[in-house]
Amino acid sequence: MFRTLALRAALGTALAAGAFGAQASTVVLSEWAYGSGNTVATSAPVYNGQAGGFRGTLDGQSLLSYCVELTQVFYWNTTYTNYTDLSAASYFGGADNKADKLGRLVSYVADTSGAVDTAAESTSLQLAIWNIVYDTDYTLAGYSGAAFSDTSAYAGYATTLLNASRNWANTMDVRVLASATAQDQLHWNRVP
Repeated sequence: MFRTLALRAALGTALAAGAFGAQASTVVLSEWAYGSGNTVATSAPVYNGQAGGFRGTLDGQSLLSYCVELTQVFYWNTTYTNYTDLSAASYFGGADNKADKLGRLVSYVADTSGAVDTAAESTSLQLAIWNIVYDTDYTLAGYSGAAFSDTSAYAGYATTLLNASRNWANTMDVRVLASATAQDQLHWNRVP
């Protein structure tokens, strides 16, 4: 609960700070990135439902994104006009180097041909992202003291992605589309 409150407080601060210099972005999520989502069963926070990447648009441009937190939702093909596009570093602050860990994870995926190109692999990537957001370790295995775990068939590959990215070079500009009323979305672009 503390982590969720801390993340929400950090988001509130970032949104307030961004309100003076950032414009609102328009986001529409229209479909699963790789055909479908798959059912996962997570703990801390508890979530039993579909997971995977999404395709849509950000200010009319193509968007590939993944959920940041498990406490909000969005609806397919709904136009949201209240997103603020923040750097992952400003969204997360220095908390457990989350921005850097996320950068290394998505850099590994982008640099490794075939790492994520199916619905199952996309679900595993979503779990790996949530593990970085909600935990400090590199495994989704449930054990005593684990902050975040998953019991689905996708947890093993998520752990593989986390461990493979541990020392990978971060070559991505990782961003968070933050909204007070809809699911925050992680997206990234290669640093020029």
